[in-house]
Parts: sequence; structure tokens; C-alpha cells
Amino acid sequence: MGNAVTGTMDEQLKTLFDYTKFHIGMYTALIAGIVGIFSVDSTKTLFLSMIPFLCVSAFLFLLSGMAAGLIASSIPYYKTFDAFMNAKIGPWNKTIFTARTCTHIEHLLFWLGCTSAVGGFMYVMWRHDLILKG
Repeated sequence: MGNAVTGTMDEQLKTLFDYTKFHIGMYTALIAGIVGIFSVDSTKTLFLSMIPFLCVSAFLFLLSGMAAGLIASSIPYYKTFDAFMNAKIGPWNKTIFTARTCTHIEHLLFWLGCTSAVGGFMYVMWRHDLILKG
């Protein structure tokens, strides 16, 4: 990967760039939401048993955001979607894996983070039901 290319990207690559920037913002908002849950005293006690699940979710969202950042910061060096998806990318000019693999990693980590959060929520509701039923 050298200097950023001059000229224009194809539409598919521009769409991936915009989509990835959206994801970075979404991961930031999700992590902020997780932190926000524990800043309100009334929700803090209700969701206390969710802490391990939410920590896992926040960590996975952080890793997913890092993958998205790698994708977004690499896109300007390519003119076409196919050239980018087949290119080997990585941090600090290390070529670790293809951009296609990086997009798969990003999505996998995101969905694992969502699964952890939903699983934690279900666990809290299940415990709440057990407590109410005595």
C-alpha cells in the first residue's frame, strides 16, 4: 500500500467506505449505550448481572470497530472494489489478511457482540422471573 491514489473510486467502493464509516459510528454509539446503562442508578441494579455479558459485548464491538477502522483507512488507496477486496491489508503497513477477510471479521465480531448483549438481557429477564416466582 503506498500513497493514496488520486482520482475517483468506483461506486461500490464508495458505498463500502460510507457503510464502514456508518459502522464505526454505530459501534461507538453501542459502547456509549452500554456505559450509559450503568450511569443511571435505577438501571444499574436491574442490569448488574449483565455486566459480564456487556463487557464481552463492548470488547467485541471495540474489536469490530478496529476492523472497520482498518477497512476505512485502507479504502482511499484503491480505485476499485475488486482491487480493494482482494488486497492484503493490516495495521502499520503489515499485510495480515485480505480486505474481504477483514470485512468478515468485522461483521462476525459485531454479531457476536450483539449475541452476548441479547444473551445477557435474556439471562437478566430469566433471573428476574425466577425471583418474582419465588
